[in-house]
Amino acid sequence: MIESGTHIPVLLEETVSQLLTDPDGIYLDGTIGYGGHAEAILEKLTPKGKLIGIDLDSYALECTQKRLSSTQASYSLHHENFREYPNLLKKLGIEKLTGILFDLGSSSSQINTGHRGFSFQSDALLDMRFNSGEGISACEYLNSSDVNEIGTTIYQYGEERQYHKIAHKIYEAAKQGKMNSTFELKQAVESVVNPRFLTKSLSRVFQAVRIKINDELGALQQALADSSKCLKSGGRIAVISFHSLEDRIVKRFFLSSAKSCVCPKEYPVCLCDTIPTLKILTRKALLPGELEKQNNSRSRSAKLRVAERV
Repeated sequence: MIESGTHIPVLLEETVSQLLTDPDGIYLDGTIGYGGHAEAILEKLTPKGKLIGIDLDSYALECTQKRLSSTQASYSLHHENFREYPNLLKKLGIEKLTGILFDLGSSSSQINTGHRGFSFQSDALLDMRFNSGEGISACEYLNSSDVNEIGTTIYQYGEERQYHKIAHKIYEAAKQGKMNSTFELKQAVESVVNPRFLTKSLSRVFQAVRIKINDELGALQQALADSSKCLKSGGRIAVISFHSLEDRIVKRFFLSSAKSCVCPKEYPVCLCDTIPTLKILTRKALLPGELEKQNNSRSRSAKLRVAERV
């Protein structure tokens, strides 16, 4: 198990400085994980400020509760999917937020643990659910899907070139009752991928199945769509992504929300009266510096994008 004290938050200073505009405000950490960013935000808040933390991983929430228990600032932790945060805000009687943070890599701290089947480095049951009490496991999914479904998942969410061969091996193993553990999935990939590229292919396949099982990209799209109605004017949304699929969704959402006109190019004048909901504050994504990348290898692929509600 990973303890909260060993989890290093990515782009910490950049995120807090960009996100926190009012120390008396109400902030949402929609993927609080092990509480690294949350702890830094709480240190900046006055007694009037408040932080709301959400995560699907009950173990991570237990660690975060211990981490934040000594702070004097106001916070609350909730075992929820971050796509459900508008409903949570209603329950809490909160109309508008001052800031929203989604650290989409918070779950990556689980990858080195063997108890959920996230890692191909440890032999464990193929679960991969952030919340083991909801939905189907990776084992159930791979054993009940046809080869085309498996291949589509690996290609779409893992961007793996050998998706067709890998999908066939997974399907064959499943038919033989040999697709129940992380090592059985690993063996299926190993059997068709060149050893030179094996580690990357394994990472892509495990990532693809995890994203599919937890509907991570669907949750992100919904959470982003709800942000404009939940943020107060001048409030900010910060998103830290870790692979191209996530970053592409965030970038496109920000660009779309910042548009003041969606008329066809051939129109001589604007007729749509589109009102932008966001102003992009990071023209290019903010990246970790060399020192951070040296101290925290997980930060190497991180990208931070920030926008402000108008």
